[in-house]
Amino acid sequence: MPFFVRGTDTSGTVSLRRDNAAGAVKKAKELLDDGSWDVEITGPDGLPHPIAEFEAMYSTGATAAVHAR
Repeated sequence: MPFFVRGTDTSGTVSLRRDNAAGAVKKAKELLDDGSWDVEITGPDGLPHPIAEFEAMYSTGATAAVHAR
């Protein structure tokens, strides 16, 4: 299931696809470290979430529950 990471920097907005929650969180943190702002992750629910909220939702236990559906 795809996850989309979106962030804005001085050049504009970038949107990247990742195949899992861990990859999405890693990329979102990289974007922040590189100076991007308004970084958010859109998961399978179709709603954008700030990184901290997303991590809480898709922690190891929550991710296992999502994949068990």
